[in-house]
Amino acid sequence: NSVVETTLNLPKIPGGKKLIYTNIELELTAISDFAQKGEKDALFAKLADITEKNNGLWSVEAEKFLLANARAI
Repeated sequence: NSVVETTLNLPKIPGGKKLIYTNIELELTAISDFAQKGEKDALFAKLADITEKNNGLWSVEAEKFLLANARAI
């Protein structure tokens, strides 16, 4: 649900790679913010755990978890 906004503002958004999933409800969120968001959202808490195990990087495990557990749109 953040494809249009992200595309329009791509040069202004810090960081490297942006992963956009057009089939799930997910705001654009830095991996480094997962733990903080995880305090109120179990999805982000689990993503924080997974990415922490992978040295702060996105992984196949994180993607599989996200696609299996995020709210579809």
